[in-house]
Amino acid sequence: MEELDDAGTYYNMGLRQITTPGVYNYMCTRNNNFSNRSQKGRIVITTKPFVQKKIGVAGGEMELPNGDARLRIDPEALSSAVLFYIEESRGLLGQSTEEESETRRKKRQAGELPDESLDEDLATEDDADTGSKASDIISVYPLELKLEKTKAHLRIKYDAQASDTTFVAMVTDQGTYASLPDSRIESMESGNAQFMISGGGKYQVLKYPYVPVIIGFCILAIVLLALVIGLFIFFKKNPQARYRVKRIFGGDV
Repeated sequence: MEELDDAGTYYNMGLRQITTPGVYNYMCTRNNNFSNRSQKGRIVITTKPFVQKKIGVAGGEMELPNGDARLRIDPEALSSAVLFYIEESRGLLGQSTEEESETRRKKRQAGELPDESLDEDLATEDDADTGSKASDIISVYPLELKLEKTKAHLRIKYDAQASDTTFVAMVTDQGTYASLPDSRIESMESGNAQFMISGGGKYQVLKYPYVPVIIGFCILAIVLLALVIGLFIFFKKNPQARYRVKRIFGGDV
């Protein structure tokens, strides 16, 4: 069959129920000659909150239906239109295991993965901060897209205590874990973190207890313990003082 020209011009598959989330690609083999004509499509089935929008040279904004994340692209940040896709999912971003790092290294050596170009201001893997989740994971697609970091802004809703230290972590399209520097954080207040991004990736607000507060509580606990021990020793050596205190608080005259 030459380019499937003998195939019929019409096909009706009928209604089909999709029971498994995923990405389903389809194409018309008759109307696709792999050069100047392409008739293809994609159906995305997901149970996660998501939004999709094409943004061009003029810039634009897009927001998840539940308001948990919003992406803003400034004018002239893109040289051509790009189809963006934002998805929210549960989980915790974390450092790569030794096995994962070694797998990526071998793939780069074999030419299966290109060399990764990371922004110099990012702290990566063992040098990056880690913590517990303060927000869900927000994935910005295309993951491999690169942008000027001052022209792309992502806002994520998060939940943390006033005493917590919060920061933004990310995982690149190749799986490298990193934490964003303070210079990229535009605002982090009222449960909203807005920061500059330099491309696609998975982003999450993380938290850990504020260290000075922990130290303060530890010092207070030590002082109180020392006070209790000191009073115990004092009253043991001075029974009369203990008796007087007992009379005062016991109501004896």
